[in-house]
Amino acid sequence: MDLTEEAHAHARIYDELVDAVADKRQVDAAKLRADRQCTTGQWLHGPLQQRWAGNHTYLNCVEAHREFHQAAFEVAELINRGEYAEANRRLRNGNRLSMATSGLNTAFRRLRVALDTVTA
Repeated sequence: MDLTEEAHAHARIYDELVDAVADKRQVDAAKLRADRQCTTGQWLHGPLQQRWAGNHTYLNCVEAHREFHQAAFEVAELINRGEYAEANRRLRNGNRLSMATSGLNTAFRRLRVALDTVTA
């Protein structure tokens, strides 16, 4: 699993939400909420879980990933209700989604280091 690419994929979700606010268009909120459906979620809750279930670095990454998807879902729901100003506010730095994005990136970096240490 290329965690750098997965970080980029989640950054694209953030960018898509920004674009949806600007374009005032609907987004698939249910898809964003489903943290086990994206490639990262399938990997975290599949092959990696079997080997790393009790590892704190792994568990932190699972939680950070879930938090990102929940925060993205909340913004998507605002967009779909036409609450563009509030959605835009929640996309700014310092709000839940930006904090969740930062936390996920940190969790990916820590997990990458842990995985590299085990395979080295």
